Amino acid sequence: MWPYHVVPDGNAALPHHYMTFLLAALVPLLIVWDDHRDREPWLVLCGILGGLASFGLVWARYPVIGATLSLVANALVILAPLRPAWSAFWPRRHRVAVILLGLGAADDVVQHAMGWPTPIDWVWKHGGRTAVVEVFSLLLG
Repeated sequence: MWPYHVVPDGNAALPHHYMTFLLAALVPLLIVWDDHRDREPWLVLCGILGGLASFGLVWARYPVIGATLSLVANALVILAPLRPAWSAFWPRRHRVAVILLGLGAADDVVQHAMGWPTPIDWVWKHGGRTAVVEVFSLLLG
């Protein structure tokens, strides 16, 4: 069945690391945007915004379309900084940051769309959630 999860974790509004990583990818993107006003990274911005909209808004109502658009948008975020034409305008550290954050987002969207076990979800299910809950319970008393 495509996608594996009709609604990611039963609710697309939950804090998914897909959305967290894509929002974090806006930081290096906007730094590049500000430094090189003549070379705006539109492809990455469209990938980020399209991914957020398709995952958070479309997937729950239209699972096939939402999952497909989320995967395509995530691939755009990962692949766009690799364009040779951008090497002169994107500092390497910003390209690497966007690619790594895109790969972190891919961990979540691939797991929800295809049902494949992924590293971040495996850690979360095998003690990560418990560790986070215990740390917050200690902090909040």
